[in-house]
Amino acid sequence: MLDKKTISGFSKLNKRGKIKWIVENFFKDPESVMWELMSYWHSNEEQQKILDNFSENTISNFPMPYGVAPNFVIDDKPYCIPMVIEESSVVAAASSAAKFWMSRGGFKTEILGTRKLGQVHFQWFGNTDKLRYHFDELRQK
Repeated sequence: MLDKKTISGFSKLNKRGKIKWIVENFFKDPESVMWELMSYWHSNEEQQKILDNFSENTISNFPMPYGVAPNFVIDDKPYCIPMVIEESSVVAAASSAAKFWMSRGGFKTEILGTRKLGQVHFQWFGNTDKLRYHFDELRQK
């Protein structure tokens, strides 16, 4: 039973293939679930392609309420902040805080630095002495 509900190569299936595999393995009424998932697809195919490319293994879209929190003042510029969230109290709290701080000058930002730190992992099959010799120079890039 377990091996039927696991799959190798799922990401290589097209969207309909992914849906077909999911509904056949996890639902009692595969056809209705398939139609339900497809009902949330964007009617404009080009728009849907854009949405599909936002993430991996997309099978449908998930509509959520799109609200706004007005009255944000950031660096003396007014903003109305978009929020996609199902929790109305978060939007209400953000709006309330924005209004509170608006009357006190709003929010101020300060750039503390622009240098970012990160790591790079790679395999080196060349002469390791050569790599060590240039390491400090490469590290600065």
